[in-house]
Amino acid sequence: MTECWSEGELRAYHDGELPVREMSRVREHLLECAPCAGLYAELSERSARLAVWLLRLPEPPAPSRLPDAPRPSRGGWRGAATAVAVAASLGVALILFPKRTEPVWVAPRPQTRVPAAPKPPLVAKPAIIRRAPRKPSAPVKPRPRIDYYVKLDDEPIETGLVVRVGLNGGEVPADVIVGPDGRARAIRLVNDFSGELK
Repeated sequence: MTECWSEGELRAYHDGELPVREMSRVREHLLECAPCAGLYAELSERSARLAVWLLRLPEPPAPSRLPDAPRPSRGGWRGAATAVAVAASLGVALILFPKRTEPVWVAPRPQTRVPAAPKPPLVAKPAIIRRAPRKPSAPVKPRPRIDYYVKLDDEPIETGLVVRVGLNGGEVPADVIVGPDGRARAIRLVNDFSGELK
């Protein structure tokens, strides 16, 4: 079975707008393909309904004829005399009433100014930052010294993987650095499994 045809191509087939070769290919395909035949039947039914509706429309009214334009009269000497009189009066008007010209104002030359001395650049003064005095009532807590990891051997650690483990039957969480050879290199204890230090 060949590839199915689109709805637009089936419409063109229904309207006879495809080339002769394409028309025969669509006809053969419709005999083989049930989905395309169903779509073509639906398109044909829509077209028939549309034709019925168009036949029910009333006839448009006949176009009304415009009246003929009036023809100029052929009694030529009156029209020619009128044209000559209008042309003569325009010529007399151009001679008697000369063209008025507007006066042209010439702008005065600008005065040369002496350039002002450049202003000195702005100098920014450094800001004075004062720290707020500490409150005497708040005692200062000493910072505890934290040893992050305790080395388990004397070899240097170049690379490793941090693994969370539970010591003492899983009650005490700890982080262990495991080297590339699989041995534990360093350890640290943490408060809980969220990662806070003890």
